[in-house]
Amino acid sequence: MQLQIKRVDFVLIAILLQSFSFMTIKYASIYETYSLILLGVAFAFIVSRAYIWQIVLKHNELSRVYPFNSLVQVLIFVYAVVLFGEVVSFWHVVGLGLMVYGVILLGKSR
Repeated sequence: MQLQIKRVDFVLIAILLQSFSFMTIKYASIYETYSLILLGVAFAFIVSRAYIWQIVLKHNELSRVYPFNSLVQVLIFVYAVVLFGEVVSFWHVVGLGLMVYGVILLGKSR
């Protein structure tokens, strides 16, 4: 059976907003001079994400959309490597692959 998500655009926006909030908090810890401004921006991302998530839940079953929250970890992984130059081990990649595979399995089981 094909996984059908209504308002998939909102699911993706919610995922992006959550990942942006984490990235902004990381920048706030690096640039202490601007930390209050960056934390305010992160808070705005979090509030926006919460509002959009409510719209997503209104139109979808939680069991269908919640697994997509794991995709936030994929974005955080990319941000860590590309923006912050963090070192990635083999096991980090394996763990990330398992999370993505789990989302795919959950999507196919419906």
